[in-house]
Formats: sequence, C-alpha cells, structure tokens
Amino acid sequence: MKYIVLDVETPNSKNDCICSIGVQLIDDDKIVDEWYTLVDPEDIFEDFNVSIHHIKPHMVEGAPKFEEIWNKILCQSHGRVFVAHNAEFDLTVLAKALSNRKLPLPEMNYICTVDLARRIHYNYENVKGDLVLSNLSKNLGVELEEHHNALFDTRACAGILLRLMEIYDFNPADYVHKFRYPKIKQHRYNHKFGCKPSTENISKIAKNG
Repeated sequence: MKYIVLDVETPNSKNDCICSIGVQLIDDDKIVDEWYTLVDPEDIFEDFNVSIHHIKPHMVEGAPKFEEIWNKILCQSHGRVFVAHNAEFDLTVLAKALSNRKLPLPEMNYICTVDLARRIHYNYENVKGDLVLSNLSKNLGVELEEHHNALFDTRACAGILLRLMEIYDFNPADYVHKFRYPKIKQHRYNHKFGCKPSTENISKIAKNG
C-alpha cells in the first residue's frame, strides 16, 4: 500500500487555511520522499496559534499560496491513502480551504494514527492522553524533534505508522476510512497580515497532536 502522510498548522481558530505543511510519501514500509513548506494563508494570525507553532506573519510573506501547495498534494496523492495524526482535523482544514476557494473536493481515503494506535496498540483502552502525538511517539520509541512543527510532526506520524506495522501483524487496508466532507461555513479572505488575540474557544484548534 502507498501512503501520503501529512500535518498542517493553521494561523487562526477558523481552521480553514494553513500556514505550513509537512508531507512524507511511503511505499509499503519505505519513506520515498518528504517535503515541507510555509504557506501564505492569506488571512490573519491569532496569538494563540502563533504560541503553538511559532509561525509569525512576516515569515510567510512570499511563501506559496494554498492553490500551489494543493496542486502538488493532489498529484502526489494519486493512488495513495492519506495518513495523519487525528486525521479528521487535518483533512477538514484542507476541505475548508478547498471549499473557500471553490476548488473541487476529491475523494480522500485515510488512516488516522490516533485511531490505529487506540485499536492496535492499546486495544481500545481509555488512554486519551497517551494518544497525543508527543506521548505516543515516546511510548513507541519514535523521534519527535519539535512538536507542532509540521515537518517533524509528519515524520513522527509516519514513524508511528511504520512502528505499528513492525510490531503488530495487521492489514492496514482494514483501517482505511473514507473522508466525509463536513458542511462548511465559508469565510471571506482577510488579506491583511497581522496577529490578533483569539476570540473563539481555543478548543477549536486543539487536536491530538
């Protein structure tokens, strides 16, 4: 099976655009490519988000915009299963970004490493805290160099997938889900760069990663 592993970081609590992304391509059990880029979200940055990933508005000036990044992802994802840690979060961010730009919504099949670890490694035990990316990586002996850096988070997610495949005998195809696009409230772009305090419940940005 072939996979495209990714992690995105968002500039604000709307979670409908990205300011960085990391990607790894895996063929069976071999990492064959990886890349990372900052992304111009064409929207504001909120202080809470900046405190998480440390990406500031001036850092994305001149960075590729979402459309450029998505074209690359779309080409590389052909014939591959998406993989992410708490995949619903990352894929929903992508879905919102696509919808806001009126771009086609492709079919996406995915494996969530939170779900996979809960079922395979923890046998459905109530171990919510242990499924956080940093804790799960440590438990499985997978390196996570800098949490909330999209490249390092992607590497850790890929490492978790490969480590589980190494330890346990299971068919990854049995854990593939079809992504169901949510009903999305579209937001108008705010092309002015800057930071502002988050005015929404910070739990909206929280994810297991």
